[in-house]
Amino acid sequence: MSAWIREVELTFPGHLLTEYHNYPPFYRDPQCAKDYSILADEGDGFREVVRVTGNYQRHRKHTLDAPVRVSKLRIVVHATNGDPSAAIYEVRCYS
Repeated sequence: MSAWIREVELTFPGHLLTEYHNYPPFYRDPQCAKDYSILADEGDGFREVVRVTGNYQRHRKHTLDAPVRVSKLRIVVHATNGDPSAAIYEVRCYS
């Protein structure tokens, strides 16, 4: 089964134990993905459609250059902002 997607939204983990306005400016949560790639399988293997470096935001929205018909989506976290493990809380795809 495959579907057309044009937008991918990602939510990464983070320590939100205090109120948001108490964090210093440009706070980089150690659990949040810093460098990552989004790869799409269009039936002939995976192809990178998004690459991000230096991220510190928990919620990211990526609009692809053109709609892609995918059967599988893969997200590879290359580095976090300090935590030894990586995680993704939510992935949403829209056409």
